[in-house]
Amino acid sequence: MPKTSFPAIFVTLNLPTPVPALMSRATAIVTAMSANSGTFKAPTPAFAVVTSHVSGLSSAEAAYKAHTGTRADRDTQYQLVVEDCKQLHAYVQQLANASPSEASTIAADAAMTLRKKGSRHKSDLATSQEVTSTVKVVAKATNGGRSYEWQYSTDGGKTWVSVPPTTQAQVSIPNLQPGVMTQFRQRAVTKSGPTDWSNPVSTLVT
Repeated sequence: MPKTSFPAIFVTLNLPTPVPALMSRATAIVTAMSANSGTFKAPTPAFAVVTSHVSGLSSAEAAYKAHTGTRADRDTQYQLVVEDCKQLHAYVQQLANASPSEASTIAADAAMTLRKKGSRHKSDLATSQEVTSTVKVVAKATNGGRSYEWQYSTDGGKTWVSVPPTTQAQVSIPNLQPGVMTQFRQRAVTKSGPTDWSNPVSTLVT
């Protein structure tokens, strides 16, 4: 029986640079992986270690802003969190490589996304951020579109949350969780009824 061949798999981490967003991102990863402990049985480092380092970074950042701590101390704690996230990413990548047919689910269960080598598909949507926790999503206008429906997902597309429809092909979605990789999709409503949902676009909320 021929062996099934899968394309090369790449799990994307997408770490933000700002300290608050990095802490949120690290916490989101730990929360997601902890909720799927059956998949992530032996994480390195342990979740408790990552949580401790995030707490340490929070304290160091507060001290630095209050001028009671140094930037060097804050940067040391920052690097610990970055390295923790990179190690967890490597662990998730290893599991995805070992089970390519389940790679997409494995990545989503870790609050990460999957990118396959050579994928050049361009989404029908574009996103941008000007305000913290708010993402603006813009789509191509549909001929005959009477309104546009929007949804977002924070679990890799397993579940979708609807937001109020708009009469224009754009929407600003507030109150999103910083540090979480969020997917967005859209469909137009025409005289004939709703179109198919667009291909989702992923954005790391800051």
